[in-house]
Amino acid sequence: MTYEKSTNDIDLIIGANIHRIRVLAGVSRRGLGNAVGLSFSQIKKCEDGQRRISASSIVAVAKALNCSLDQFWKGVDPAETMVVLPAQSEDAITVSRNFDRIPSPAHREAIAELIATLAAGGALKSAAE
Repeated sequence: MTYEKSTNDIDLIIGANIHRIRVLAGVSRRGLGNAVGLSFSQIKKCEDGQRRISASSIVAVAKALNCSLDQFWKGVDPAETMVVLPAQSEDAITVSRNFDRIPSPAHREAIAELIATLAAGGALKSAAE
């Protein structure tokens, strides 16, 4: 029997979730690696899905990022075809991290509308119009 040590879609999803949670928490790869006893490159390979992360390491990552283990499994459903979510830019993650910190619901709504308008390619009307 041959055992091939390779990653699969689940490893890609878990890695992408680790990346998303780490960036939202404002933690660098080096900082996370130091907290859990892994190197910067090992963290990068786990996030990229090139390397599987062990059970003990994923528990350590959850503790270091102050999140639940469930958050790493978002998008993993054994009963359905799994889809790896597209990567988000660092700018998008920064906007996301700060968006919920805006206390005013009206301001959050206005910002969401502005982003939707800009994304749709619509021109903004100037205040003079």
